[in-house]
Amino acid sequence: MTRPADSASPPDRGPAPGMSPGLGVAGVACLVVVTLASPGATRMFAWPWSLACAGALLAPALRLTLRAFDPRRPLVLPAPAWTATALAFAAVVLASALMSPYRGPSLQWSAPLLSGVAFFFVAVDALQTDAPPRRFLANLTGVFCGVVVLASLLLWLGGLASHPFSEIVAARNPYPLGHSNYTAGLALLALPCLALLAWRARGTPRLAWAGAAGLALVMLVSSGSRGGLLGLGALLVAALAFAPFAAKKKIRAGLAFAAAGLALAFLHPRTRAMFTPADPAAEPNVSNVQRAAMLTAGWRMGLDRPLLGWGPGTTPLAYPRYRAGLDGGAENVLQLHSAPAQLWAELGAAGLACALALAALAAGAGCRRRNDKSSAGAAVALAGYGVFALTDWQLDVPVFAFAVAGCLALLAAPAASATAVARRGIGAATLVALGLIAALGRRDPTPELNARALALARDPTHAREAVALFRASLALNPDQELAHFNLGWLLVVSDPPAAEKHFAAAARLVPDKGGVYFGLGLARLNQGRRDSAAHAFALECLDDPAFAFSPWWREPAIAALRDPAAADFARLAVRAGALAPAGSWAARQLPRVAALAPALGRAPAGPVRAYHRERTGYPVLMRNLDLPTPVDLFEVRESATPPAGRLPPKGWLPSPLLLQFLAAPAPAGPIPKS
Repeated sequence: MTRPADSASPPDRGPAPGMSPGLGVAGVACLVVVTLASPGATRMFAWPWSLACAGALLAPALRLTLRAFDPRRPLVLPAPAWTATALAFAAVVLASALMSPYRGPSLQWSAPLLSGVAFFFVAVDALQTDAPPRRFLANLTGVFCGVVVLASLLLWLGGLASHPFSEIVAARNPYPLGHSNYTAGLALLALPCLALLAWRARGTPRLAWAGAAGLALVMLVSSGSRGGLLGLGALLVAALAFAPFAAKKKIRAGLAFAAAGLALAFLHPRTRAMFTPADPAAEPNVSNVQRAAMLTAGWRMGLDRPLLGWGPGTTPLAYPRYRAGLDGGAENVLQLHSAPAQLWAELGAAGLACALALAALAAGAGCRRRNDKSSAGAAVALAGYGVFALTDWQLDVPVFAFAVAGCLALLAAPAASATAVARRGIGAATLVALGLIAALGRRDPTPELNARALALARDPTHAREAVALFRASLALNPDQELAHFNLGWLLVVSDPPAAEKHFAAAARLVPDKGGVYFGLGLARLNQGRRDSAAHAFALECLDDPAFAFSPWWREPAIAALRDPAAADFARLAVRAGALAPAGSWAARQLPRVAALAPALGRAPAGPVRAYHRERTGYPVLMRNLDLPTPVDLFEVRESATPPAGRLPPKGWLPSPLLLQFLAAPAPAGPIPKS
């Protein structure tokens, strides 16, 4: 298929200077490196892998700019509706980043989405010219998919070579990007491409492509992703809808697909659990709790900034503002595990509307061009991945942004004609976006300040410098539990009133943070406020029942508050029983927790295990793996002999209840009857 004629353009005299394939080859090479450098989705935040990531993201923008201003081979644009929608989405991304409270980091992390838009235009242009032909691009894409699938399975099985078969079956495949959800997403996008190549080929090539498609299916199952299973179901339904079969054959094929899908679901323990009733006495599924919390936070984030959201990539910076109002979940998150929730939170209604418009254009084009195998394959891939995207957000990883953009390019019809003004306008807009990102985009400086402060704080002679760095970090962003928590421990002896304020701020950000109420109690104790200190110690035991037996209670000043803390703990347990939702898991734990009151503070004799908690996920959350892993200043002390009986885990009580108890201490007086 050739590009449309443009009577206003000069005759085609071949590629202009600078139009060699070198830029495309370099971009593909960078994409391969950043995808296969396991774990690719996080390693791209570390030097020198971040250079490869930058190269992969920059290549489409540079290619688009060169093509936009090329007078010999004018850029071919998609149809006006596609062009307008794609440009509107890019404009929303850029405007959202510029209006974000975290403008520098947001501009930097608008790059994957903007690069995806640039790749869409570049791909449309490439597909409408004679060189390279569609078949070459399809084979190149298939080879890339096959390499990713093969690398994923080899890395997964290589890491499990010495494990028993039962563990291999139950393990989730995180390769090559570092998380099993990414594995599922890659498999869903690769499977239609490889299956279509097998359908078209003959002889040995057909067997090779079919084998690669089978391995992609194995890769999907090995991920253990429940969302991936739903995406596979949507993919198979879409494939049936586009298949050139009679209705009866489609029904038979549908039944066979359904049976095969159920069989695949039962192959992995995690997906098999979807079909078994939950034990009402069991602890809530951590993944489900976290996902529910993320969706709630995402909804509230969007409501607070409904037009343009908080800015692309800013979820780890904005999420802490909402953490205290959630019933549980992670202390902070990189993403909200739902594409609609992520778009609403980070890009607002404008970004969500543009994404829905692109989805509508893709669905319409897929239905109209169902007889074109390439378009049908792209529509099937987007249908499966679109359903999966309801359970995860992955477009901040280059390979996913480019894959989705490539599928959209296969569905987008070319414009009958595109004016030179439109082409050059797109080139100028690309240059403006590149200039804004280069001039204003930057990493968030607070993680480096925090890391330097923690390193200095290990040496008491540098305590003042560490305090100054933490305060400088909090002046830039006060919503940092890590900085408040560790600054509190730095000041708990030298400046207990200030330490109390920082512990309280940390508790308001992460109410179920282990050690925060203990630190608050020490700050109050150092001010001579024994009753309020005992209340804080009781809160620590309520949040983390294991602390009731911590060797910290052997310290004389703390042991002196054992009885008032136990009495306060009993009162808090009764109040929690009255406030916790009836029948909830937390309500069912309260009798066991309340029974701890008489033994509170009775640490068993024997050796003590002391350590400092590491925040292994912090560099990833801050998108800077060149940072050292932060280690909290709080020393955790645990008895080497655990208490009898299984205790509820830290954070078992909903965060809003903990904050309510912190704001309104339990009244003094006799312990009420439960």
